[in-house]
Amino acid sequence: MFDILKKTLKTGTVTVNYPKKPDIAPAGFRGRPEILSDKCTYCGECASVCPPGVIWLEEGMSEKTLTLSYCGCIFCGRCEEVCPEGSIRLTQDYELASKTKDALLTSTSRKL
Repeated sequence: MFDILKKTLKTGTVTVNYPKKPDIAPAGFRGRPEILSDKCTYCGECASVCPPGVIWLEEGMSEKTLTLSYCGCIFCGRCEEVCPEGSIRLTQDYELASKTKDALLTSTSRKL
């Protein structure tokens, strides 16, 4: 029993202080998709290739709205790959906890 205690004291702390100091994602990490509304042309290419179908384009009488739900997003990066204008990019953000599903929706719209 004392051998285990000695070994533990010799090793020291090996855990990280995650909540106080967030980890930095490695290069190439596919995190939260972000829609850059100033570049978006609302073509719908991203919505058509999204495997889980969490991106959708709605066309109303006076505006087009592009909505993305992080609830079912699998962070595959297809939307970023097919966007002709580069208006969707994957960020390094991975902390997406929320109390409601509505908080995990992001949308952008443009007047026609």
